[in-house]
Amino acid sequence: MRTFTTSAFVLLICTAVLLSTTEGRPRPIYLRCECPQMHTKSAIHADRILSLRVIPAGPHCKNVEIIATMKKGKMCLDPTKDWVISLQDEIAKRNVTRQL
Repeated sequence: MRTFTTSAFVLLICTAVLLSTTEGRPRPIYLRCECPQMHTKSAIHADRILSLRVIPAGPHCKNVEIIATMKKGKMCLDPTKDWVISLQDEIAKRNVTRQL
C-alpha cells in the first residue's frame, strides 16, 4: 500500500512540474519601446514586406510603433509618414484579398 502512495505522490509532483512549464504562461510585458529608431528615408514597396505589426501607444511606449517584417529582417517604420500610412492600407487590402 505504501508503494502505491509513494508512486502516486511522485506522479503528482511530475505532473505539477510539467504543467508549470507549458505555454499557458502569459507573455512578458516589456515596459519600453520596441522601435528605438525609425526608418524615415525612402519609401519601401509593399511587395518587399511580408507583414506589418502595429503596436498601439500604451504604458510601455508613448508612440505608435509599426514593425515591417521582410525577407531580410525587421524594420521599424515612422507611422507619421504618408507613405507608411498608404503602405498600411495597401497591405491590409492585400491581406483581405488573400483571405477571400
